[in-house]
Amino acid sequence: MKYLAYFRPNKELSDLILRQNHIVLPGSGLHSTLCVFYMEPEQENNLVTDLSQIRFNPFEIGTLGFDDFDKDSLVLKLSRSDELLQLHKNVVSVARNYASEDFDAIARQYFGDNYNPHLTISKSSSGFDRTSKELIGREDIIVRYSLAKKEDGLWKEIQDFYSSG
Repeated sequence: MKYLAYFRPNKELSDLILRQNHIVLPGSGLHSTLCVFYMEPEQENNLVTDLSQIRFNPFEIGTLGFDDFDKDSLVLKLSRSDELLQLHKNVVSVARNYASEDFDAIARQYFGDNYNPHLTISKSSSGFDRTSKELIGREDIIVRYSLAKKEDGLWKEIQDFYSSG
């Protein structure tokens, strides 16, 4: 089963994005991926327990510009704060303990030094106006991240994890 550890933008940034023309939301909604992986659902409770042990302080992100990512995703590139990179590293480290054997291939492509923080906002093919500067230079404080799984083609939230600060 596919799992996703991610955080969402605050209401102000979300509302601003949703007011834009030609937005086609991803199935998982507006989100920034910390880690995506496959694992056996029987391990879910253990995964949640281990993710609950990760301590992190609230951290700031900033929106930098638009980019295309993966197959058909329009994203807002995000700043790479030390706190964000540390949270990413810790979540990946826990996920690696439970993930299926294809994890290393995913990790080499998207994680560690290749981790490019971004906020997925739409499909690239949606006709979104990339000249809009309204979404660039926005800041947000992240105080929680979430875990979800894809079940019967739909994303289902499992657990939220809050900062210790």
